[in-house]
Amino acid sequence: MKRKLFSSLFVALLFLGIAFFTASCSDDIDETQWDIQDYEVKASEWSWNPENERWEAVKPMKYISEFIYESGAVIGYVFLGVQNEDEVQTQLPFTRRVFLNDGTYFTETLGYEYSFLTKKVTFYIAPADGIQDTEARTPYVFRLALIW
Repeated sequence: MKRKLFSSLFVALLFLGIAFFTASCSDDIDETQWDIQDYEVKASEWSWNPENERWEAVKPMKYISEFIYESGAVIGYVFLGVQNEDEVQTQLPFTRRVFLNDGTYFTETLGYEYSFLTKKVTFYIAPADGIQDTEARTPYVFRLALIW
C-alpha cells in the first residue's frame, strides 16, 4: 500500500514538474539572424589618410541597423592567398610582417571600422612606421559577418 501511494505521488510530482516547465517556455524567443557581406577593394581604391597614417578604402555597408550596432556583432575577415589554391580566411585585425627582396621587412595591420550613422565601413592598411608605401595598396576581399 505504501509503495502504491509513493508511486502515485511520484507520478503526480513528475507530471506537475513537466506542466510547469512547459508553461514557463514561451514562443516569443527571437531566433539568431545573420548577414554575410563581401567587399572587394581594388588596388586603385586605396587612398592615403595622412591624419591616421594609413591607407583607407570606404565602402557603403550593404546593411546595418541600430539594433545590430547596439546589440549585435560585426566580425570582419580578410581572404589571403589564391582562391581554390591556398586561400585562407583570417579574422581582422590582422597584423603581418612583409619581407622585401633586400632582406628588410615592415609590419602592417589590416583592419576595419564601421559607422551606423553613415552606413559605411572603412577598411584600412596601417603600416607600423606610418610611411606611405604605395606598394601596400594591393587588392583584398573582405567579409563582414553581422549577427543579431
